[in-house]
Amino acid sequence: MDLDVILVHAPSVYDFRGRDDVTFPYLGNSDSVHVSPIFEMPPVGLLAIKQHLQRCGLQVELFNVASQMLRDDDFDVGAFFERLRAPLFGVDLHWMAHCHGALALAELYKGYHPDAEVMVGGLSATYFHEELLSYPQVDYVVRGFDTLQPIEALIAAKRDPHQLVQVPNLTWRRSGEVVVNALSHRPPTYSAAVDWSAVFAGKGERPTRHSLTIPQAGCEYDCRFCGGGRRFAQQVLGIDTGLAQRTPASLRAELESVVASASGPHTVTMIDFWHEHRRLFGVAAEVFRHPHIGSVHYSLHRLPPTAQARRMAKDVRAIMELSPDSHDLEVARSGGRGKYSLAEMEAWIDDLLDDVYGFEIYFMIGLPGQDAGSVAGTVDYCGHLLEKYRGKRVYPYLCPMLPFLDPGSELFEEPDPWGFRIHHHSLEEHRQALCTLNWVERANYSTQWLSRRELVDLSYESVLELTRLKHHYRAIPERFLREVSRLIGSTRSLLGVIEDYERLPEGDEKVGALRTVKSRVLAYNDTQLRSVRSQQRPMDFGFAKNQWFDTDAAFRRVMQ
Repeated sequence: MDLDVILVHAPSVYDFRGRDDVTFPYLGNSDSVHVSPIFEMPPVGLLAIKQHLQRCGLQVELFNVASQMLRDDDFDVGAFFERLRAPLFGVDLHWMAHCHGALALAELYKGYHPDAEVMVGGLSATYFHEELLSYPQVDYVVRGFDTLQPIEALIAAKRDPHQLVQVPNLTWRRSGEVVVNALSHRPPTYSAAVDWSAVFAGKGERPTRHSLTIPQAGCEYDCRFCGGGRRFAQQVLGIDTGLAQRTPASLRAELESVVASASGPHTVTMIDFWHEHRRLFGVAAEVFRHPHIGSVHYSLHRLPPTAQARRMAKDVRAIMELSPDSHDLEVARSGGRGKYSLAEMEAWIDDLLDDVYGFEIYFMIGLPGQDAGSVAGTVDYCGHLLEKYRGKRVYPYLCPMLPFLDPGSELFEEPDPWGFRIHHHSLEEHRQALCTLNWVERANYSTQWLSRRELVDLSYESVLELTRLKHHYRAIPERFLREVSRLIGSTRSLLGVIEDYERLPEGDEKVGALRTVKSRVLAYNDTQLRSVRSQQRPMDFGFAKNQWFDTDAAFRRVMQ
């Protein structure tokens, strides 16, 4: 199959199937995102790039290699790439969880098609753009938050150095030297809209009931652990104000495309804090009246007035996602949150229990000033919430900040004042860390209060205790408690086996022990990779096997 542009989404670790020297542990990635350890959900911007280039008259296809590898044990990536040709191969490096897989797929494709050129984009690619050019399989990095026009200009340049130097936001090589073009494409609004009717068209008679809308790039807030906040947007992405939003017309068109193509009540997750802006919320609220919009997930940084919250919940089953991060207001403030007290949060929930369908309350592990006692206090507070709201849809969650603190965040850039230590600095160090047998060493940070081992141990102990509390207050069934207990027990047991092996002196005993370790890792990974996408709840509301990010139809077109 010949195309003009191939876009791919890579798994976290490319060759995860059959690896017995890399562990994919339970809670190895923060569980605030509903995906497996392979992290098969791509950034939505890939859909926007594909559709924009198609409107330019190009033959473009997006292949979610991560999802396909996970769903089809017989899928041969090399054989697939061999029969798929395009002069330009694009791979996202948005989250650091993909830094091994993205580079591996680029290298693999180049091996079959050495004349093709590889472009990489995304938040992490923008941060590490110069280091990415040290890898021979990478030809271009398209930097920034809105790359539709720069990619179009890159394709039009047709490899001509005299034209490539004019492409905004491009990092590239000229005669072996890295060239960093100006980050001059910095539009005041965010243009990466998605036509979901085209996404759902390949889903057959039972399309996914979930979609993800991104109404803005950057953020008006600046949490210290976040690689997508205002500081990062200003210093790395070139957004002067830290925030570039969609236009109301663009947002309306995207939401209406969901309505037009959904076959029934649909769940829409809208990232960030767009609802705080009157014009964006106004057009969204109009579309939400349609019966095809069943549920809407709202991310809240501050508590909106109850009258506004009731309007947000009107006509839909609203899920309010709050992130106080810690029961201790000072710890929360150290991380950049702490915008309301827990008493204020509870009073706000109390006022809205009859209007809002459900509340999800997220706490983190790995914040400045947070020690083991503080984490235990957070778990106790979760128990208080479960007791107070027994029988209501108010669910607390614990999200360990694992494996990586975001590069570009304030804590990564200036760790010392906040009691942090960074263990992996470069892209290559992070890439190698993803392939460690002992996942404790994968974490790229520790704090003066918690070592990396303590971070891992506290994550398992705290999540298990919270799961027990949820069962006690009848928020989850007993079978789910048993499953989480089994998973955490087997995971910690495997960690002990790995550490026992690592302590052995070099020699025959260690060689024999390694065979045992690898056998256990292989069996453990097989179980873990087949488990549910979200690991702290028995079901994903609005999620199904046929996800919006699965690209089965695209693969079928190539293989026919």
